Amino acid sequence: MAVTVSRWGNSLGIRLPREALERAHVREGDLLSVEATEHGLLLRPANRPSLDDLVSAITPQNLHGEMSTGAAVGNEAW
Repeated sequence: MAVTVSRWGNSLGIRLPREALERAHVREGDLLSVEATEHGLLLRPANRPSLDDLVSAITPQNLHGEMSTGAAVGNEAW
């Protein structure tokens, strides 16, 4: 199936036909990876890290300290 490349601001874009998106199980909001190959462009789902992957990457160097809430001020209930 053919699509037309169109200008979108300073970029170029294409509209992907619904049938192709359904066959590829791509939905609105999905993150795709674009790779230029010798044969053209390759679109595939981007690898999103799982929560376990993100947590396992925490080190003492990139760990944020906890904020001290201090004493209640006003009508806050702690």
